[in-house]
Amino acid sequence: MQPLLIRGVDVKRKSSRFTMRRALLISAVMAVAVLYTSQIRISHLATGSVSIQNSAQRLSRCGFKGCTQALKGPRCFPAQNQQQDTYHRDHSLVSHAAIFGDGGAYERQNPGEKPEPVENPLDNLSGAQRSSIDVDGVSWSYLRTEGGDESKPTIVCAHGILSSSYTYGDTLKLLQRDGYDAVAFDWPGFGQSSKPSESNFGYKSEDYTKGLKSFVDAIGIKKPFVFITQGYILGQYGILFAAENPDLVEKLVILNTPLGAKSKLPAPLSSYTGMFKNFAFGKNPDAGMYHAAGGPYAFNYTDYQNLQMPYESSEDARLSFETVMKDLNFEQLLSKVSMAAERFRNPTLIPWGTDDKYLALDQVLSWLETKPTSTKLFALPASMGHYPQLDFPEQLIETVTRFINDEDYTKPSNVKGASSDGGGPPADF
Repeated sequence: MQPLLIRGVDVKRKSSRFTMRRALLISAVMAVAVLYTSQIRISHLATGSVSIQNSAQRLSRCGFKGCTQALKGPRCFPAQNQQQDTYHRDHSLVSHAAIFGDGGAYERQNPGEKPEPVENPLDNLSGAQRSSIDVDGVSWSYLRTEGGDESKPTIVCAHGILSSSYTYGDTLKLLQRDGYDAVAFDWPGFGQSSKPSESNFGYKSEDYTKGLKSFVDAIGIKKPFVFITQGYILGQYGILFAAENPDLVEKLVILNTPLGAKSKLPAPLSSYTGMFKNFAFGKNPDAGMYHAAGGPYAFNYTDYQNLQMPYESSEDARLSFETVMKDLNFEQLLSKVSMAAERFRNPTLIPWGTDDKYLALDQVLSWLETKPTSTKLFALPASMGHYPQLDFPEQLIETVTRFINDEDYTKPSNVKGASSDGGGPPADF
C-alpha cells in the first residue's frame, strides 16, 4: 500500500490516528513557518523611510529602502529622517486621562463619571462656522472658514464612511489661520447632513458625485479648487468625482483611502458583506471605535462621542449607512477608482499615514505603477494612522499647502512637534 505524503512526512494508511494527527500537526507548523518567512511587513523606521522586508528580496524602489520593485522616475518621497514624535505623543490629546482603547471603556470602568477635560493645542485658534444648504431636496451640512484670501485657491474636504466633517475641524482652523477659503462637508446620510430615504436619494456613487457637483455650485465656488478626500467608500467616491470633473478639481489630495486591489474592508464594514451580512444589519455601528482602531494612538473621548452621536440620536443615520453598504461590491469599486485615477491628469498628492491599521503602504506602491506621473506619494514623516487630519493636522497642512503652492513638500518641516528633518521634536522645543 502506497504511503500518503503530507509535507514530507510518510504516513501509512494503516497508521494509528495518533500518527496521522501528529503528521497533520507537523504539516500545520511547517505551513505557518513558510508563511512567516515570506511575510511582507511594513515598518516605520528610525530614518523616516518605509521599508518592505522580505526574506527573498530586498531591492530599492521610489526612495523607499527595501522596496521590492523599481518605478520609472521619482514618485514617492520619504522624509530624510524621523525621530520619535514626542510632541504629539506627550503634549496633545492622546496622552491624557480622557482616552481609551475600546469604545465605551471609560464609562464602563468608571460608572457615572466623565473623563477629565483635555486641552487641545489648537483650541486657541478660531474654528470654521457650520452652515447647511438645501441641494435638490437634500440638506448638506458643512463647515467653512471665514475671510479667505481670494488669491489663494479654495479647498474642499471630503470624509469617508462612518465619518463626518468633524474630523477636519482642526484642519480647517489651520487653513483659516493661513488665509484659505476651506470647506469640509458631510455627505448626505452622514454627520449633520440630512438622512433622506432611498426614494429621495439613491446612495450610489453616481448619486454622491452628482450631488457634490451641485453642492459645490450651490455654495458659490465658481473657480477650480483643491479637493481633499479620505477614507473608505465615500472617500473613494471623492476620487471618482475628481476624475469626472477635472475642470473643477485643479489639484487632488488623497489621504489614506483604499487604492490597491488587495485592500480589505476592516471591521465593522466587513460585517456588512459576505454570507453573514444580514446579522449585522439592524444594529448601530460603532463609528467611534472604527476611528479609534485605525491609528497608532489611543482615542480622545470627546472625539469618540462626536463621531458616534449621529448613530445614538436617530436610527436614520444607521439606515443611511446600511443603504450604502447593502449593495456594495468593494472589489468592483476598487477597480472603478483605479481606472478613474488613470484618467485624471491633474497634479495629485497622496500624503500617507504610514501607521494606518487598515491599509498597507505596499498596496499603494503597486497601485501607482499604472497611474500618471502627475500622481505622487509622500509618506508622512510623523506617526499618523488612517486619519492624518486627526492625528497630526499641523504636519498634514504644512505638506498640503506646500503642494498647493508648488513648493517642495519633501523639505525639512517647520512644524512645532516635528524635527527639522520631518519628524520628532525640534531643537528649540
